[in-house]
Amino acid sequence: SGLVQLRLEEEIALKRGDRFVVRFYSPMETIGGGVVLEPNPVRKKRFDEKAIEELKKKESGSLADVMELHIKQHADTMITMAELAKIMAHSVDELQEYLEELKEEGIVHVFAMKKDVYLWHRDSEYALRQKIQEALEAYHKRYPYRYGMKKAEIHNTYLKKVKPIVFDAYIEQLVAQNQIGRKDEYLHLAEFEVSKDAMFLKTEKTLVDAFEKAGFDFVRFSEIDLGTIPRETAEDVLLLLVDEERVVRINEEMFTMKYLMDEAEEKIRKHLENEDVITIAQVRDMFSTSRKSAKPILEYMDSIKVTKKTGAESERVAYL
Repeated sequence: SGLVQLRLEEEIALKRGDRFVVRFYSPMETIGGGVVLEPNPVRKKRFDEKAIEELKKKESGSLADVMELHIKQHADTMITMAELAKIMAHSVDELQEYLEELKEEGIVHVFAMKKDVYLWHRDSEYALRQKIQEALEAYHKRYPYRYGMKKAEIHNTYLKKVKPIVFDAYIEQLVAQNQIGRKDEYLHLAEFEVSKDAMFLKTEKTLVDAFEKAGFDFVRFSEIDLGTIPRETAEDVLLLLVDEERVVRINEEMFTMKYLMDEAEEKIRKHLENEDVITIAQVRDMFSTSRKSAKPILEYMDSIKVTKKTGAESERVAYL
């Protein structure tokens, strides 16, 4: 007696626990028999200790034990209930009560989607969660002025074989359990906050001073004298100031203080209450700046739906 792997000439319908006999064609003679352990197996190597151990568990274990083994084999992909039923040659209904048992014991994580139910072993989830938390910790050390890693980057790095909708459900679970934190599309450690330390404050002052000094003449970010501040640090602090709505992006190269653009918005709205059209030349004179800076002001007003083009490049009317 022992464990055997049979390669058949054609497909037959089997499920775990079915009994079988093996016979010669000629002479017609019975040479053995047994019990099915895996109706839909992958091909195994002879004397593979891991494969033999799994088969022994399937031989002695309950249907729930066998389900757990199959689920555990799909660590980086998860497995759907429909796929599991097919592999085990049982109906979904037959397996449902055993799934509830595994779920209640905390052995399996269940993600119910509209079209299917995805299953993941707790050991697989724990190992992946540790990797994500370690990656976030390293990211925070390298980029202390960023909210965290992009969710899509973590998906593509650690669970790219899992559908985005299922990955999103997992992330929401981690956030709800306070295992990680989330801000918009960025993920961070639960306890993480952007460090507004001495370097942050120095960089913030350098940028704000440059924007306020330029006024409505504006200054390109690339033209700001950062001194000893690393450009990458300045970029991160700048994006935080934009997110906090203290600074606004006028175009790809220019930024300024939001209160300056609020002032510009108020004046342009007031102008359009009495006039049908406002031109680049009028904006230039209104803010004592150059035509080169007046044009971006109007383009910004277009973006926040204060003005819109009339057809002529240099004219705007009120956005209604």
